[in-house]
Amino acid sequence: MDDLFIPLWPPAWVNDHTLSDEQFVTATEDVKLMSAVRSDQRVLLSVSWPGGRRYLMIDPHGEGAAEALRAGTTATDPDAARAIDAMWSQALQLAKRIQDGELPAPVEQRRKRWRRRRD
Repeated sequence: MDDLFIPLWPPAWVNDHTLSDEQFVTATEDVKLMSAVRSDQRVLLSVSWPGGRRYLMIDPHGEGAAEALRAGTTATDPDAARAIDAMWSQALQLAKRIQDGELPAPVEQRRKRWRRRRD
């Protein structure tokens, strides 16, 4: 399947929003887990591999329903499939920990402005 038919990061969920704090959470050779925060403070998690992706969007306060999307092909190689499932499991655990308040939801980092010291 051509990558033109697979939703790219960011997914369509961000059409009318902006993303901040995009970061790789963890990665193996072929499978990556990425997180980002949408402008309405919903957290996006993405597991990607060559030929496919899984997306999860959660409300860090648990007020909105979680949404998930799978795009592309499934892995036919058993080792790749296990790696994808393991990374998706990590994404689900991360989402649960954020919603349970065990981890702070990623927020846009602001640069500190240092005051110049005048002697």
